[in-house]
Amino acid sequence: MKFKVGEVVTLKHYSGKKINKGLINSVQDDIIIVRPERDFLIYSYFADDPVVLGYENEDIVNICESTITGINYNNNTIAISIKNIQSLTNKRITQRFPVSLSAYITSKNDKAFAYIRNLSLDGLSICSKHEKNKGDVINVQTIVENKELDFDAKIMWKKSGKLGFEYGLVFDSVEEEFVEKIESCLQFLKLDQESAMNRLKYDFNLYNRKMMAKSIMN
Repeated sequence: MKFKVGEVVTLKHYSGKKINKGLINSVQDDIIIVRPERDFLIYSYFADDPVVLGYENEDIVNICESTITGINYNNNTIAISIKNIQSLTNKRITQRFPVSLSAYITSKNDKAFAYIRNLSLDGLSICSKHEKNKGDVINVQTIVENKELDFDAKIMWKKSGKLGFEYGLVFDSVEEEFVEKIESCLQFLKLDQESAMNRLKYDFNLYNRKMMAKSIMN
């Protein structure tokens, strides 16, 4: 999927509940340079953080599981590497859904901060600076739509990163009620992304109309 300079995109980062917007400044191979809409937002971002980038192509809303690879505080831009693109049209809820959620993981009374980069009905991908082992069962706590999720999950794979480790987890001994809760959260996240893109389109079209009217007056 080709991204265009000047294209407006949505940005979702675990540091805030609100989905914000940004503008593509440049495209460098598989790296996209984005300028967030507000200067202060960039100070919430850190290298190697997960961020969900949304954009529309031919009236289809797409969201990308992405990673921040660099931050330029002078230019107020962030470099984003796209890992996985999902269309919200005909989206199967069982597929991994790109998210950026803060979380805590607990294992043997050791509690550590982490962030979730994708979520599905079967499991999730989570990142943390604390090292765990493949096969370990850990407790994960996070919040989606003001709903607290507290569950155990087993580490199926482990991968080293620049600032820590990424783990692939499957839910451990979950009940039907929990699966329904996860599905409800995924549906909310999907609708939230679609709503954010619709608001972005309205704001952008309104801005264009104002600029056109201003140019005519001049």
